Amino acid sequence: MSMWDALTDRERGFRLFTPEVLAAVRDCRVLIVGCGGNGAVLEPLVRAGFTNFGLIDGDMVEDTNLNRLPFTRDAVGLAKTEAWAAYLTAINPDVATRGWRKNLTRHDGPWLKSILGGEGWDEAGTAAARAVDLVFLGTTDTAANVVVGRVCAELGVRMIIGPASSGSWVVGTFVHDDGVTLEKLAGFGTEQTALEDIDYEALRPLYAKALNYPGRADKLAPGVGAAVYEGRLAARSCGIFVRMTNAAMAFEAIKNIAAMNHLPLDGTQITRLPQVQIFDPYTGCAYYYDAAARAIGIPDWLTGGVRWEPLRESGGR
Repeated sequence: MSMWDALTDRERGFRLFTPEVLAAVRDCRVLIVGCGGNGAVLEPLVRAGFTNFGLIDGDMVEDTNLNRLPFTRDAVGLAKTEAWAAYLTAINPDVATRGWRKNLTRHDGPWLKSILGGEGWDEAGTAAARAVDLVFLGTTDTAANVVVGRVCAELGVRMIIGPASSGSWVVGTFVHDDGVTLEKLAGFGTEQTALEDIDYEALRPLYAKALNYPGRADKLAPGVGAAVYEGRLAARSCGIFVRMTNAAMAFEAIKNIAAMNHLPLDGTQITRLPQVQIFDPYTGCAYYYDAAARAIGIPDWLTGGVRWEPLRESGGR
């Protein structure tokens, strides 16, 4: 039995995890932009049967990363792309990884477009280019987010988000077949501006607002959010919440792969932005949030339907 067969053996039999879907999972090429807390989606992905990974991150593993990344102290000081490549191949030696040790800037739009198109994955330059199927947005840098969002929208590449610093399960997909883009949803007004000419510092307040959802402010102690926003405190990232979000992102990827390969979405559906799916572990509440309509969707377990209500400006659920 191959390692891939061993990893996927016990998944078979769950709804959606059919042989056809799992075969598509194995063949899917994913790109992770930002290999920290959000990028730790790599662990549930490789254990679910994904085998083809691209990694973009310019940072090193620090000891404070170990609360949410599955490494040991031996990884501290390594490039995150290097540490992840070693970890993934330790689980399944047949996976293919390609790492780019860099942080995206406003000037990297053309380079990222070539990577999404399949160039640069084979260092020897001998393999035919094969496009990326799914992108996971795992960075909190405003410029990097806009660059990735813009390029994915232009190429029609699906982009899964799951802010790991949210303190909740929060996940959704930019499907990019309905005109919904990161820039439009956040109200940046930058869609017609060249990436190199955008004032990213001016976008920070709008970006912070775009990341909010009903109940998020309740997750932090008084004063912490302001300290993080003002740069007096590093962003909060608890491994418990990160792992929950990573699992949600990985399942969202399975759903997208089924849809992209015209396979049945058995008993579930893709969470398409401007809607995000949320589970709040503090209260045990599960709900949807439509960021464009500013409405709360309350799922009914008995019927499978969703009841939508306008968000009260007080921010309550």
